[in-house]
Amino acid sequence: MSSSNPILNNPYEEPRLYYATNSKGELDYEQVMPGRRLFSPEIQSIPVKSGPQKEIPMLEETQAAYGSHLINLLRREVKLWRDTAYPNTTRVTKELLHYWFLDPTRENRLFFAQREAIETAIWLNEVADKSNPGQHALSELARGQNPEDNTDPANTLPRIAFKMATGSGKTVVMAALITYHFCNRQEYRSDTRFADNFLVIAPGVTIRERLGVLRVESDNETATIRDYYSERSLVPHSQRQAFRSLNAHLAITNFHGFQPRALQGNKRSPFDGKIQADGTKNIDGTEDYSQVLKRLLPNFKAGTRLLVINDEAHHCYLPKADEEKTKAEGENTEEENKRAAVWFSGLREIAQRFKVRVVYDLSAT
Repeated sequence: MSSSNPILNNPYEEPRLYYATNSKGELDYEQVMPGRRLFSPEIQSIPVKSGPQKEIPMLEETQAAYGSHLINLLRREVKLWRDTAYPNTTRVTKELLHYWFLDPTRENRLFFAQREAIETAIWLNEVADKSNPGQHALSELARGQNPEDNTDPANTLPRIAFKMATGSGKTVVMAALITYHFCNRQEYRSDTRFADNFLVIAPGVTIRERLGVLRVESDNETATIRDYYSERSLVPHSQRQAFRSLNAHLAITNFHGFQPRALQGNKRSPFDGKIQADGTKNIDGTEDYSQVLKRLLPNFKAGTRLLVINDEAHHCYLPKADEEKTKAEGENTEEENKRAAVWFSGLREIAQRFKVRVVYDLSAT
């Protein structure tokens, strides 16, 4: 390792080298290993200075046990698919993949981390069910989406998580996935693999505003778009005219939008003041979920195919009652659980009113 530059790999290419690690997960900067580090769910690599720890057995001696882990399986299968120039996809998908990743004249290259995330999502959507390894991967995903202790089918959501390093460009991945679904939907309207509409959910107002780059910004006279689709060259020339209608199919909100609001005037619920199932009166005058979703998704017809993208999705989960855990993790855990419940409940209600084939969860490390 050069003391002035510890970087081993090109950010635009698949990793070819990595630092050896010992059983404690500590990096040994004096030993560079060939290939790509296997994903290991149990031991994280924590950069430390090399030193006396070198006598501890190398982690590489035991990493082979993780070769069949879902993450490593997906990396291996997606690489094989990539190396054969993306077979078993629609014509539009192949055009997009070649435009993004195989065009030698391309200037706005995507990082490999972005490329692999996009490729994996597409492989799972179009290719996985055509091979035994792919069917196994889909089965493992389905098992993870429906934990054994889940007693309510409504809590089973088709979520797929993409955990990317901070600064590697999650928003570009979102834009590419929207482009992928939108362009295929224009060509293959009856293909249920592709979404009619898109909902992007952020954890707060600030991030929601930043996600405005996912909307197509156009000048009616010059038809010049200023957004991530143009800045990162995500839309091929053949698709640009149709792509200008994206905004009518896209909603961006923060999870707070799922919280029912107070109704006023003639917007109040007809059930206000009436006896509820528990014998009490409904005096809140707040929205029900049908009204919430009509406010958030006014142009989306119920029953249509909806793609959901969660940004910083680790804040979206179904909390479990665990007082000891709450005490151990700090005084803010209870409040965080309340926010997570609002977000998760909103997704659950959406899945009951729209055809949600997949929820893409993106989070930074």
